[in-house]
Amino acid sequence: MKIKKALIFGATGQDGSYLCKYLIKKNYIVHGICRKKNYINLKKLNLIKKINLHIFSNSNKLKILKILRKNFDEIYFLSGQSSVKDSFKKENETYESQIKPLKIILNYIKMQKNKKSKFLYAGSSEMFGNIKGRIKEQSIKKPISPYGLSKLIGYEIIKSYRQMYKLPICTVILFNHESPLRTQKYVFKKIIEGVKKINSKKIKKLSFGNLKIKRDWGWAPEYMIGCNKILNSNKIDDYIIATGKTISLEKLVYLCFKKYNLNWKKYISIDKKKYRTHELNENYADITKIKKNINWKPNYKYKDIIEKLNSGEL
Repeated sequence: MKIKKALIFGATGQDGSYLCKYLIKKNYIVHGICRKKNYINLKKLNLIKKINLHIFSNSNKLKILKILRKNFDEIYFLSGQSSVKDSFKKENETYESQIKPLKIILNYIKMQKNKKSKFLYAGSSEMFGNIKGRIKEQSIKKPISPYGLSKLIGYEIIKSYRQMYKLPICTVILFNHESPLRTQKYVFKKIIEGVKKINSKKIKKLSFGNLKIKRDWGWAPEYMIGCNKILNSNKIDDYIIATGKTISLEKLVYLCFKKYNLNWKKYISIDKKKYRTHELNENYADITKIKKNINWKPNYKYKDIIEKLNSGEL
């Protein structure tokens, strides 16, 4: 049986690290590209000596092409500026970190003479903006942030190249997904760690902006399994990866405090300054397509994720 080779852009981030773990478990030879020496996640997962790491900028065309010539079976692009909030401050970086390397990779795959590398691009639910109803792959896309727009541009490039050149490439549209590798700048992790500190009397209160927003929160490790299943299927196409279950941030806060038998209203303060002007109010995912075509569905919903994050299970 042939040993597969995979290349992961953004190998040291949450998603890249979990994808590395899963592919190594499946006996892949894994190469990873990252912009700086930040190996914290890979060390936590005991992977640092198990992958081939390459450190350089996503904009370095010569180095990208040099790596691509190793001819990988699968290429995953999970890289780029990833903060919606920061995308307003770093617009140029947001667009360039997504679009420039994407075009280099796709043009290389297009020029491959024999077997084409399969390619997966990580899109985002931020592409859709504030549209009503269940979101499907073909739903209208109206991003309200530079981050969402950058992902939509990438999505459209992928779709066009797939149609024009018949390439085995796709976009996965990822809704919010969590793990212990998240930092506390992400709200789910902020709540979990904050409640623990309140329960142990280390802090007295947590401050939030809009608690009425609603999101579909999933478990990052199993989302990466979904990505791999897509590239190993005979139906490579664009797919939404989500749980199909949406809750409000307020309910999430309530459930996290309830675990410690605490009344959340006593420990939460609302700071209007933390309200975001360009905030998605809510999103609801329809995962019918991936369940039908790829036979993938999530095992963990938001209540399970609360338990797993509290346990610290990697």
